[in-house]
Amino acid sequence: MIEIIDLCKAFDGKVVLEHFDLQLEDGQRYALMGTSGSGKTTLLNLIMGLIQPDSGHIIAPQGLKISAVFQENRLIEGMTPAANIRLVAAVDNERIHQVLLALGIEEDSLNQPVSTYSGGMKRRVAIARALLSDYNLLLLDEPYKGLDEETRQQVIAVVEEMSREKTVLMVTHNPEDVRGHQLIEFAE
Repeated sequence: MIEIIDLCKAFDGKVVLEHFDLQLEDGQRYALMGTSGSGKTTLLNLIMGLIQPDSGHIIAPQGLKISAVFQENRLIEGMTPAANIRLVAAVDNERIHQVLLALGIEEDSLNQPVSTYSGGMKRRVAIARALLSDYNLLLLDEPYKGLDEETRQQVIAVVEEMSREKTVLMVTHNPEDVRGHQLIEFAE
């Protein structure tokens, strides 16, 4: 379980999180919804330790391993999808290709640099990278943005399958993404 206790964070005097509390139970799925600027991404960054809270605490079990899909894909454009994934995941090309194919990436594009990929294809590589990492907490920040509806449903199914029994915390603006997740509504 991860406990977030009385968390506060402000940027340049603008309060983003104020006395925020949350418990994330192991193996559960959570969805954060709220208006832009309400602190959802800030919360994910705090959990990952990318920024520090002004006050409050995040209590996580020792050995917690976090994997994330950021709002930006954060790929190295000149590298293939497999090379991007191997930067953070110790898996072989066969497993990487299997997951990329399941996410709808065409086989004939697997050995091309991601610079040749569309935005939706890059998004799926970023998702594959997170799923193939060693983790017990998966953080997803608007993971399905830029995907057409059919591809989105295909990707959601793969994410649900590969993150089964893991703790998942997703930021989304799409109410359809919340299905199967405990909803946490953020207010500005």
